[in-house]
Amino acid sequence: MTYVLVALLQIIFSVLKVFDVKWSYDNEIVKLTILNFVMSGVWIIGTALGVGAVIDGDIYMMVIYIVFGGIGKPIAIMLFNNRKKFTYPKGDLT
Repeated sequence: MTYVLVALLQIIFSVLKVFDVKWSYDNEIVKLTILNFVMSGVWIIGTALGVGAVIDGDIYMMVIYIVFGGIGKPIAIMLFNNRKKFTYPKGDLT
């Protein structure tokens, strides 16, 4: 169960980091502030579980932590690409 939780938290954290960059660029202050609170919570829980298991000698947790942290980036990019297909640029009323 801990493996699944750490994997999900790593994916979520990676996706949120992409939103963090986008909203920083777009000057979305309120969204960015809320996002940073959520990111901090996700990061501290995922890191505590992952590092705690690795300290106990669980090599599988290290692999899960690293792999699923990396998988989050492509997932976030796919989310943004799919979102762009269904939204119009500002000012386009067609």
